Amino acid sequence: MKTTKRVFVLVKAYPQPSRTYEETVCCAGITEDGEFIRLYPVRYRRLKAAARFERYDLIEVEGERPRDDHRPESFHVNEDSIRILRRAAEFSPEAKARLWIPHVSADLESLRTANREHRVSLGVVRPDPGTLRFSWTAPEKLGAENQAISTALAHQSSLIETALKPLEALEFAFTYAYRSGARKSKGQIHDWEVQAAYRNYKLRYRERALHMLKQQYQHEMARHNLHLFLGTMKAHPMQFIIVGLLRTSADVAAIEAQPALI
Repeated sequence: MKTTKRVFVLVKAYPQPSRTYEETVCCAGITEDGEFIRLYPVRYRRLKAAARFERYDLIEVEGERPRDDHRPESFHVNEDSIRILRRAAEFSPEAKARLWIPHVSADLESLRTANREHRVSLGVVRPDPGTLRFSWTAPEKLGAENQAISTALAHQSSLIETALKPLEALEFAFTYAYRSGARKSKGQIHDWEVQAAYRNYKLRYRERALHMLKQQYQHEMARHNLHLFLGTMKAHPMQFIIVGLLRTSADVAAIEAQPALI
């Protein structure tokens, strides 16, 4: 049954080639009712310019619960229905933080317990202070496979749509290792922002790009109340990955004392 949702977008991950949808971007957020939601398929580079939302935009979208995805937060969207109602620039840092601060899990183990007992597949955790470690590796096989799929799909584009430029092969996969409660975890950062930051840092800092990126993502981020937005994959519904990064300059203690949506 089709319904309309109003969603504050919190996550926009890096595009992934898809044999079914050409390429998709993992998008997630919180509805006006205060519930986590996963939007897919979103072929972001195929969206009309007026529908290309950014993080913290309030959007309206029509869709329905998918039959082949048992994760309770998943919502199959009609891309043509996407409307941007309010832009992120209209909201203060405090208003943005109030969207997600009330929904932070006590720790990673609490989120995993909710996953086992209630199939919860989206959540936010805060790394324990001083435990965050940022690193990188060459994605090699994964990058080569994605590039091959992307290039092949570009050649198989429909007659109606012009071919998308093949996705740029990722030079590095960026990773966070951290503790949350008593549990250690490590995962690749799938946030679109980190790849965009690396490209910008290469232009600005050249051979010092990775050093400066580590300074930003390991040290500066931690000083701005960094939280990790985690989600599971459809094929691995009990495995959480880092799909987005949330931080704020707002007073988190004050927000936790009196939570409220925009």
